[in-house]
Amino acid sequence: MCRSFWILGFGLAILAVSGCAGSTPKVATVSVKGTVTIDGKPMPDGEIYFSTPGQPLTMFPVKEGAFSGNAQPGSNRVEIRAYKEGPPLSTDVSKTPTKQNFIPDRFSVQSKLTAEVGVGGANDLKFDIASK
Repeated sequence: MCRSFWILGFGLAILAVSGCAGSTPKVATVSVKGTVTIDGKPMPDGEIYFSTPGQPLTMFPVKEGAFSGNAQPGSNRVEIRAYKEGPPLSTDVSKTPTKQNFIPDRFSVQSKLTAEVGVGGANDLKFDIASK
């Protein structure tokens, strides 16, 4: 009987802690759309990520240079990625090709690109990046 109360108390404590800690408040999003060009030509296929401090990344697929979706209002850090087939990992016995991002780091993982997403009005964004 005493053990049952201990287990119940422990379970309730875990629920209480997990319900209160680490939750990220929901923020209203705003419709955005735009284009991504590489060396002046529409990026055929890839991804664009928007992020604001304290909020998770938001990813939109890029097709034929265009993207659209909902992003957090305010100043967003932007990352752009596109992939090509790479060699399989040396430990992969099935020899499955890997995906490798071919966008330079200055536009992807170390990006300094930003976008100001307005609360009202059109958010038509344009990003022209270089492949080298």
